[in-house]
Amino acid sequence: MATVTLANGLTIGYAEQGTGIPVVLLPGSAVDHTIFVPGGQFESLAQHFRVIALDWRGTGESTRDEAPYTAADLEADVLGVLDALDIDRAHLVGMSQGSTIAQRIAAHHPDQVDRVVLYSTWGHTDSYLQGMFTFWEHLYRTADPQAYGEATLWFLLSREFLNADPAAVEAIAKASFASDSAATRHAQIQAARINAAHDNRDLLARITAPTLVVAGDQDRTIPAVYSVQVARTIPGAEIRVLDGPGASHALFLERAEEVNEATVSFLRADN
Repeated sequence: MATVTLANGLTIGYAEQGTGIPVVLLPGSAVDHTIFVPGGQFESLAQHFRVIALDWRGTGESTRDEAPYTAADLEADVLGVLDALDIDRAHLVGMSQGSTIAQRIAAHHPDQVDRVVLYSTWGHTDSYLQGMFTFWEHLYRTADPQAYGEATLWFLLSREFLNADPAAVEAIAKASFASDSAATRHAQIQAARINAAHDNRDLLARITAPTLVVAGDQDRTIPAVYSVQVARTIPGAEIRVLDGPGASHALFLERAEEVNEATVSFLRADN
């Protein structure tokens, strides 16, 4: 685990492993780089690439304060880390909110992006999704972390996972939302607000990097139709929709083997 201090004074934590072409892993809302460990993304990609996995503000080893921030700020954080590590060009792999930041970077800075993989992504927040993110912000403001963690996991995980081991879900909520190392309440609220304001429709068609979109047909958070629309809008993008048990918003954990294989194969296509 390491940190860099950006020009704006913020500290951003990251983990690094492997050698070769850089791959930057961008986690979902208000979670740190360790989200890519249980599903093996970090390990499998590090066999072929130099992998850098980031901690968003308010998570992991990154700055924890009460200042508001936007998607543009998170984009700048990623670019700041690349600059600090002397990385001129990289692949981007983004999960959920991380995928929306990857969209922004690929559209705004095409010269710095080789290939892009987007898990459980969407192009803009419509009224349907707005209701969910408004509900989440209310939870993060009013409930205790264990309660809002378990509520969030209901959206993220599959029915099969939730039914198989309720005690495991409780433990995940404690570790990911209610522990001392979990994201702050402020970070959760900021993430919900950023997601509610998300609208990259004007940017998607500007993405020139080869792009793979991976979605699950059992995703209750971002239904697969939103990911399909993203793939249709990005020129030449490929789409893979997993179906059946475990094809949830957290498909990179529940269907990790398939997701990892697709990701590595796509990123190595030019090799």
